[in-house]
Amino acid sequence: MIVWTGWGILTILIAAIGGAGGSGIGVALGGPSDSANLGTVIGLLLAGVAIWFVGERLNRPVQGFDQATGQPVLYRNRHRLFWVPMQYFGPIVGLAALGVGVGMLF
Repeated sequence: MIVWTGWGILTILIAAIGGAGGSGIGVALGGPSDSANLGTVIGLLLAGVAIWFVGERLNRPVQGFDQATGQPVLYRNRHRLFWVPMQYFGPIVGLAALGVGVGMLF
């Protein structure tokens, strides 16, 4: 079961598109060998960066005002995947990319 709030599901979609897209480009450029794995690594690294920036953008607080009192209020957005804010999955996907890269060597 996948648990998300807000746009947290984008984390999985961005990572999947990055990995599959990078692998597809690697196969198209060099054939189904190490170039596909290198494409996957590059795609996942780019996806990790994208997840970080998208998560930071979506989860930043927004200034608003309480209608009853007129006092300023910070509204916090919650875009999470498995109760973890979306941007924190960026480094996790980056580490997964490095794991694929190290696995490529052996």
